[in-house]
Amino acid sequence: VLKLLLLGAGESGKSTLFKQMKKLYGVFDETEQMIHKDGIQRNIIHACKALYYQAHKLDPQRFPRPPMGEAAKAAGESIKTIFDGTPLTPALGEKLLKIWEDKAIQQTYEYSSEFQLIDSIDYFMENISRISEEKYQPNYQDCLRCRIRTSGVIEFNFKVESNDFTIIDVGGQRSERKKWIHCFEDVTAVIFVAATSEYDQVLFEDSKTNRLHEAIGLFSQIVNHTAFKDKTSMILFLNKSDLLQKKIKKRSLKLCFPEYDGEDTFEAAVNLFKDVFTDQVKNPLTQKVYTHVTCATDTEQIGKVFAAVKDILLQQSLLTSGLIE
Repeated sequence: VLKLLLLGAGESGKSTLFKQMKKLYGVFDETEQMIHKDGIQRNIIHACKALYYQAHKLDPQRFPRPPMGEAAKAAGESIKTIFDGTPLTPALGEKLLKIWEDKAIQQTYEYSSEFQLIDSIDYFMENISRISEEKYQPNYQDCLRCRIRTSGVIEFNFKVESNDFTIIDVGGQRSERKKWIHCFEDVTAVIFVAATSEYDQVLFEDSKTNRLHEAIGLFSQIVNHTAFKDKTSMILFLNKSDLLQKKIKKRSLKLCFPEYDGEDTFEAAVNLFKDVFTDQVKNPLTQKVYTHVTCATDTEQIGKVFAAVKDILLQQSLLTSGLIE
């Protein structure tokens, strides 16, 4: 059995990749999709409340924005005290849309690196009328974009061309990482997921620490860990490339790397991140890092990337068992 371990900091996209594996090689059916319904609706309500709150809280000198319209104010005041788990009705959906479409809220959304907000709120709000229907059934793309924090250890077993695989997803928040060590035995490959678009954001659990710096430090610990020495393939997914392409046009890499003096382009950012992560390897002669630039919500791309990963793993497995040299 080829054992794959998904590691990375919180909100890097590990669980989205895990869902993609289930879709590509197992079952992700209607029952599985309905499990996400409550999470999707919670994501939307929580995000709209956060945007409304931040539209009042952010310093107007540093973060200028137009005055909020009366319709958005009335809608915002009416949702302030509802629970995130409140069922999403067409009437509530209309209120949330009034908030979302307001110019002050849209400008606040542009400043979302300054506070905690799910990546997919624009996708959900584009689809709010469908999602707030009484008989709403989430589609696969809705489920991929749903953010439910992973707690504990989740396994999925599947077969590809008569090869047995086990993929393991673990929580990425700091409080979850003490559980990782229990999964380190007999690992064929570590897939370390880093969110490239988070170079200007701070951690959910620590508002002082930059998310990309946290990911780099975590990768350094993992890639040099004695449990993975010599026998474990190290695969780095530079994830959320779609969000990086949008963000890099507005936000300089200097926010994360003050000494950086290169261009603020997608290609330059990817090359910088590749270099910074691979520089963490203490023994590059014995520990090779295979890097892929990924968008975890793109099923076709992830299918192609995993086909390449599978070939690496099978090669590694044959080497380890002495069947090839």
